[in-house]
Amino acid sequence: MKGVVGGWSDTPLTENGRVQAKLTGKRLCSLLSGKPINFYSSDLTRASDTAEIIGQIISKSPIVVKELRELSNGLAANKTKEQAEELKRPITYPILDWIPYPEAESWTMMHDRVVRFMERIKNEVHETTVIVAHSNTINSIIHWWLEFDKELISKVSFDIAPCSITLLNIIEWSESKNVSKLNDTCHLDYNC
Repeated sequence: MKGVVGGWSDTPLTENGRVQAKLTGKRLCSLLSGKPINFYSSDLTRASDTAEIIGQIISKSPIVVKELRELSNGLAANKTKEQAEELKRPITYPILDWIPYPEAESWTMMHDRVVRFMERIKNEVHETTVIVAHSNTINSIIHWWLEFDKELISKVSFDIAPCSITLLNIIEWSESKNVSKLNDTCHLDYNC
């Protein structure tokens, strides 16, 4: 929603968000080709609603979990950008340990939360897992997947657009980790 900070602000999808979720669902349906999947979503409304729409198209209900939430913005949640700015704390270093708002979490805290979840599900029943989450959460998943250390995490981030598709896989012959799609949004332009 315009004018409200993200993080743990629990805002509904806009009409454009619903359209994007449907387009993402159609693209995922094509990419998955009917294969069985594990399906998870953040419990924040904007993600869980997106996952429900996608789930209707791919015929799978998401498991909604708190661990996939965006970086917590503490007391700034549900505030306007101006109100959040008044609450903002000065930057501290190392930057990954900076807690920007009262009762918020640092990047390290969020990353550790996401990594614990990914470690728990990495050997799920099906080899393919679909996750509907938020940009910082997805960055953390990519960092986990590529086994980035803390120094690299502080230097490398990825642009993640709403309803984009990032595809992480293992190359069978070499068993190396691969990022085969990153922030793919072609399905949102109707050009896929």
